[in-house]
Amino acid sequence: MSELITTLGAYDREDLELILPHEHVFVDLGPMAAANWTDADPDDVVGVMAPEIERARAAGVTALVEATPEGVGRRVDVDRAVSEATDFPVVVPTGIYQEPKIPDWAREASEDDLYI
Repeated sequence: MSELITTLGAYDREDLELILPHEHVFVDLGPMAAANWTDADPDDVVGVMAPEIERARAAGVTALVEATPEGVGRRVDVDRAVSEATDFPVVVPTGIYQEPKIPDWAREASEDDLYI
């Protein structure tokens, strides 16, 4: 049986129906070097996103995949805050891409460090 690992735990495939495969719960489209996402307050994001999550739920969506990459605002704490506040499962990406912007910490990390 396949499982989807989300911010609310693992879900069996039969527990989910419509999954949106590429959504952005939180992303900063400003200049990458500015790193504005680091100062974001999760409560502010919940306030903006909770009504959108409810609209998705009303349309039959049962989970979504957060597609924000490293470097433009991926904040797992924000994704989790939105997920928990709305009781809605979110899959958070784990990959880092876009050579040469892969940070040194990721290049040097062990497989176990990257898993966590």
